[in-house]
Amino acid sequence: MMTVLLIATIVLIIAGLAGGLLQLRQFRQQQCELLDSLRLDRQRLQQLEQEVGALCSASAGAGDHVLRLEQQVHRIVERQNSLELRTSSEPSYNQASQLIDKGADVDQLVGSCGLTRGEAELLLMMQRGVA
Repeated sequence: MMTVLLIATIVLIIAGLAGGLLQLRQFRQQQCELLDSLRLDRQRLQQLEQEVGALCSASAGAGDHVLRLEQQVHRIVERQNSLELRTSSEPSYNQASQLIDKGADVDQLVGSCGLTRGEAELLLMMQRGVA
């Protein structure tokens, strides 16, 4: 009977060891799978870091470009405003020409169009053909 008990105990120990070895093998397999997954995750992380770096560089370049465009637009707006001011302060020669056609004299041209007396006289002489 002791022998049977001893054999049964040995069989149980061997079965326990076999089960433990099987679990150890499964654990190692899971560990290998996790390590592979970790390697893939690290590679993807490196790719993403490179892509973010490239995006940062591109956005900095785009920011510089936008700044240059804004400066250029600002200069254009200033120039346009300057031209508008200059145009609005200059005498209206077209208006003076129309008034001359209607028979206006020097005093009317000076008063209506903002011309100097000399400009008004010159326009009258040119348009009427008097030299």
